[in-house]
Amino acid sequence: MKIPKVENLRFIIIIIVSMLLFFYFILSFSAFMAVLGIILLFIIPIYLLLEKFDLGQDEKLAFSFFLGVGIFPSITYWLGMIISFKIAIFVTFIFLLIVVFVIRSLK
Repeated sequence: MKIPKVENLRFIIIIIVSMLLFFYFILSFSAFMAVLGIILLFIIPIYLLLEKFDLGQDEKLAFSFFLGVGIFPSITYWLGMIISFKIAIFVTFIFLLIVVFVIRSLK
C-alpha cells in the first residue's frame, strides 16, 4: 500500500476537518453526522480500492466519491430487501473492505 505524501495527507485532513466544521456550525450536528457518514461509508472503501490503480490523489478522491455514491447504496438497497437496512449498511461496509483487501492481496 502506497501511503500518500505527508503534505497531501495533511491537506486532505485539513479540508475534511474544515468541511465538517462548516457543516457543524452552519447546519448543526445532524449535518455534521451526515457528512461524516458519507465520508466513512462512501468514500473511504472505494478510495482504498483505487489505491491499487495508478491515479493521482485528486482523481482517487473524485472517483471514490462518485463510485461510492453508486456502489454502496445499490448493494445496501438490495441487501436491505432481505435483512434490516441498519444491518445491511454494516454488512455492505464490511463487504467492501473485504473486497479491497482481496484485490490488494492478489498482486
